[in-house]
Amino acid sequence: MPTLLVLLKYPVAGQVKTRLAEAIGHKRATALYRDWIGRVLQMVQPLREQLRVIGFFDGALHSAFQAWQPMADAWWPQQRGDLGHKLAAGFSRAFLEDGPVLAIGTDCLALESSLIQEAVALLATHDVVFGPALDGGYYLVGTRRSLPAFFEGVAWSRNDTLQSHRDVCQRNAWSVAMLTTLRDIDTWEDWQAHCHDRDAS
Repeated sequence: MPTLLVLLKYPVAGQVKTRLAEAIGHKRATALYRDWIGRVLQMVQPLREQLRVIGFFDGALHSAFQAWQPMADAWWPQQRGDLGHKLAAGFSRAFLEDGPVLAIGTDCLALESSLIQEAVALLATHDVVFGPALDGGYYLVGTRRSLPAFFEGVAWSRNDTLQSHRDVCQRNAWSVAMLTTLRDIDTWEDWQAHCHDRDAS
């Protein structure tokens, strides 16, 4: 069965959504992020018969996530280090079980369960799948099997993160599939654009 890691951080003012907070303050930004955690976890609920959902958490003890605990099959703490180190550890643990492994964050509210299903299907014929974000990163990453040093040599938190990771794949001759491009929400402008897109749909 495939594994889906949902990366999330406990919503503490001043420690989450700091770029958004520059425009609306830490209290409101934190409240929005708390809501986003629930929205993303709710979105993946229809998939739980098809894949294992893991709450891959940071920023607090396991007990602090009690409100969301029923919405995942298990809760794993993230290791220390940069995003690549965290993802590498999560993927390694997940690959102790059978099936491909995917990871998403809690910043892309346009992500739908059907896209995750599409990503799983693409991993039947590709080594890697990415969900590109408009800011040059990605909202989803998955691999069909354990790939050595897959998360090494990637330029994290930049507008060329996706391209950097695709370069790693090219150097290793790993086949790559791409999902549709969506918007991550990091700034007030991102949030306004998301609300506009949602209201227009």
